[in-house]
Amino acid sequence: MKNLLSFLLCLLLIAIVFISCQKKDYSVEMNPIIDKYLDAWNNGNLDILDEITSLDFELRINPDFEANEGRDFLKESITKTRTAYPDFLVEEDKILFVSDTAVVVHWTITGTNTGKGIHPPTGKKTSSNGFSVIFFADGKLTGEWIGYSDLTWVKQLGFTITPPSTEED
Repeated sequence: MKNLLSFLLCLLLIAIVFISCQKKDYSVEMNPIIDKYLDAWNNGNLDILDEITSLDFELRINPDFEANEGRDFLKESITKTRTAYPDFLVEEDKILFVSDTAVVVHWTITGTNTGKGIHPPTGKKTSSNGFSVIFFADGKLTGEWIGYSDLTWVKQLGFTITPPSTEED
């Protein structure tokens, strides 16, 4: 009886270790939330952000990646983007969960610059690849770091960069 009890206890411990070592699939919980988040960017559905983001959501965008906190700042950013680019569209190319708190999304953004705000209206269509690191906790999005080529984007709008003149001594 003692050997049977020891054997069952060992089996229980092995089962507990096996279960605790299983990697949780966060995509099941988070993919629908990420889809709603993309819908907010793509369609201006800002009301959904109250359900899926934390109040202290932190948005960082290149070139400076300065921390901008608050769900209201996120809503303002989406509104400004969609005002300058009414047909703004984020298309997810790849998604990779890197931990229990972050996912990397590789995407392509497109839009026609017809509105005012971010850039002077040019009427030109733009497209750029980039990525976001989206952070989450307790079923809510807590932040996003957005990286893409600003240079590619503004060159498509018709802007040029002129290097400073150099003077030789």
